[in-house]
Amino acid sequence: MATVKEVFDYAIETDLSGLAHRVYWAISQQLVQLSDDSLKLDAVDYDENAVSNLIEKNMLGIGKVKLFVIQMPQKEWYSFYFAESSLEAYQMHCNRFGKPTGKVVRAERLMIPQMHFADSGQEINLYDYRKNVVEFPTFIGNAKAGEHVLYRLG
Repeated sequence: MATVKEVFDYAIETDLSGLAHRVYWAISQQLVQLSDDSLKLDAVDYDENAVSNLIEKNMLGIGKVKLFVIQMPQKEWYSFYFAESSLEAYQMHCNRFGKPTGKVVRAERLMIPQMHFADSGQEINLYDYRKNVVEFPTFIGNAKAGEHVLYRLG
């Protein structure tokens, strides 16, 4: 049994904006408490217009930092970056490796799998890894297509 707080925290950590803002609205209207069973959220009669406004304004600041990948000159290799925009990722890539040979692509689907960091031996998904990053944009590492091993350069 998960609590409302656990659902809210999970929604924020995994960039589930709609869910996070719905839970936030229910809490702000005092229809649920953080310690309540999450099943209580199913019984709430949500004001869809109010929730939509919260989502549109991004009241919780969800999803500002995204995962971007850029193809390296060796076609099977990609560089991974956390940034707020593709321009930030592009500029960081240019400073580090020179002009990219491929497009800058948003890659949220790659946040979920466990990634192995070759230099440290750490295995973690990129949602959890992002929690420990203090400065954005940031270079995460390079990975070969189809593999979940990231290599970081000194």
